[in-house]
Amino acid sequence: MRRALVLVALAALAAVPLARADGDPASDWLLSQAAFVPPDAGISGAKVKELTALLADAKAKGYVVRVALIASRYDMGAVTILYKKPHQYAPFLSTELAFVYKGRVLVVMPNGTAIARGGKRDPLEQEVLDRLPPPAKQGGLVVGAERAVQALAANAGIHVTASIKASGGSSSNQDRLIIILAGAALIAVAGGFSLWRRRAQPAPRRPR
Repeated sequence: MRRALVLVALAALAAVPLARADGDPASDWLLSQAAFVPPDAGISGAKVKELTALLADAKAKGYVVRVALIASRYDMGAVTILYKKPHQYAPFLSTELAFVYKGRVLVVMPNGTAIARGGKRDPLEQEVLDRLPPPAKQGGLVVGAERAVQALAANAGIHVTASIKASGGSSSNQDRLIIILAGAALIAVAGGFSLWRRRAQPAPRRPR
């Protein structure tokens, strides 16, 4: 019985890479992450954090969406035929994620953006995206993605922002204040201990 269970487990493990061996990087990454950002797209860590913060704010307010940034044909893996075809790639990517995630999937390419859900296009939300200029004319993929998410959320009556910059500065100031206070407390403790030791020492005897 145990041997049979082991064989079943091994077979299941072997099936996982086969099921995911589609050569599509975004489909693997978005199974557990909110955004796929190509590592060679030249996007700074600060911009990635900004996009992540925006998606987290949207999710907290009830608008859940996962975003795939596609900067070049290389980012498409084995499905390069769909590069610069966001309207076809969005439902394709959504289908690949459907066994784990059935929510909105936003695809952002230099020439346009598209959205799908559960393997199907969403005509109403796509109309919102079609009113926006292509990301290449908005300052890049991250800016295009952020504006797309904000427009889609606004269409659902939700206002979202990326507050990473403000919170980062505040956190830094708070850290510095904590360090200063901690240092002052240590100095005070050390001074008090030194004073206590001096008082605790017996006074020198006067010669008779």
